[in-house]
Amino acid sequence: MKRVAVVIRKSPFNTSGNSEALRMTVGLTLGDNTIAVIFRDDGVYTLLPSRPDLIGALGIEKHVETLQLLNVRLIAESESLNERQLPPLKWDVERLARQDVAQLLADSEAILCY
Repeated sequence: MKRVAVVIRKSPFNTSGNSEALRMTVGLTLGDNTIAVIFRDDGVYTLLPSRPDLIGALGIEKHVETLQLLNVRLIAESESLNERQLPPLKWDVERLARQDVAQLLADSEAILCY
């Protein structure tokens, strides 16, 4: 089984990249992979309640819900959340310290960054 980390670092507000990253991650579940999705830096904004349809942007709800059903680890870096003082997140995700995220990445065989 291959350990794959998908890192989402950019804000979801001006790109469809985060939605595409999550859609692609759903596809990775078809292979023999152990997957972790890590939201860090401005990527943690992806976890806030939002209405992308109001501006014609792609949504992420179905991708996140599918990943949760498939038991994919969804991780928010604690320091990124704390630095941005975010309100409650839309989804219940695992929170890991930056040091633990670094170790998870070091242990991964493939890392995809968005």
